[in-house]
Amino acid sequence: MSRGSRIERAEWFVLTHSMSAPRGPSIWTYRRRECVLVKLTDSDGITGWGETYLEPGVTAAIAGAAKTVVARDPLAANSIWRDVAAASGSNLATSAMSIALDDLRARQLGMPLAGLYGGPVRNRVRAYASSAGYEVEGEGAGEREVDPTLTWQRDLPSLAAEGFRAIKLRVGRHPIRHELAAIETAMSRLPPGIELMADGNAAYTLPQAIEMGHGLERLGFVWFEEPAPQDGYAGYERIHDALDIALAGGEGIADRREAQACFERGIFDIVQPDVSICGGVGEAQLIADLAQLRGVGCVPHMWGGAIMLAATLQVLALLPDPTRSLSTFAPLLEYDTTENPFRTDLLTRPLSMVEGWFEIPSGPGLGVEPDEQQIRQRAVDSGLVSSSAHPVAVTA
Repeated sequence: MSRGSRIERAEWFVLTHSMSAPRGPSIWTYRRRECVLVKLTDSDGITGWGETYLEPGVTAAIAGAAKTVVARDPLAANSIWRDVAAASGSNLATSAMSIALDDLRARQLGMPLAGLYGGPVRNRVRAYASSAGYEVEGEGAGEREVDPTLTWQRDLPSLAAEGFRAIKLRVGRHPIRHELAAIETAMSRLPPGIELMADGNAAYTLPQAIEMGHGLERLGFVWFEEPAPQDGYAGYERIHDALDIALAGGEGIADRREAQACFERGIFDIVQPDVSICGGVGEAQLIADLAQLRGVGCVPHMWGGAIMLAATLQVLALLPDPTRSLSTFAPLLEYDTTENPFRTDLLTRPLSMVEGWFEIPSGPGLGVEPDEQQIRQRAVDSGLVSSSAHPVAVTA
């Protein structure tokens, strides 16, 4: 990196993919995978990449944020982060820009991104399979639900055969008794030693959440995730106090203040900040630190593409084990198993699991190399702000 290096270009790319088989959680069926990638390039040609979710207004927010980034020194990250947050008004845009900025400055310094935040405390992490969820058959008016008794009997053993020793089920679309019976049937087909979790995705009323939680306790599940609506996490105190199973949540936490409010209420045993929602790697680490002060575990949420996966691995590199016991509840990587080519096809060397574990990349920045040709070919929309030109919007 030469002295006086500045950010010369800020670009963004919108990617969408129509899924071959619709799948989804309790309250929604996904038919598309969508994301926004951000690329920053400095005056020496060094690049940094970020990713977030595609939601209404995100690209406009990124465009606004990009104007505050170009011509700036990447090492002035704290000042840039605050200006980006103010200019964009979007935690998603701020998160994508923050990840890209961290990737860029870590590459400039020749260190892994985790080195910007004190350095890694682990070089690998165990993954759990985040299951694809419910399945539908047919199209249009002929579309019908597939009984989870069938899909879970197929999916759980298949994921175990891939090497996962922990699996999270999507629950809540069908009656509680039916789903608990279906889970027991699927469990009987698993090898010993597989840990199970459940994600309600806001499907249940408070009494239903408590009923389902007791059923999951009986089956030995590790945690029950966001069973009731997440808007303000209303009533989660009641669920938490009524259950012995660990209550997990917080994937939509936008910043440290929202996290602190949740911790003060004592509603989670495990918090799940998403690096592409909460403000980036530094904010995710801070939320984990706040959680540790309250005796709350941290297992980051991850439901995106390869850049988000790499950023989440850098967060996990920073999270210490809660105790020194060999059997402590160590942080886990959520590995989304829903069809997503942006997770599998956008790196020159894809991230891969070996016997249930992911190595955390130790190269500069995120430690991965995006396949820019693939990204540009797949982009359905893109934009650019440069230090030498006015903003340009480009439709691919």
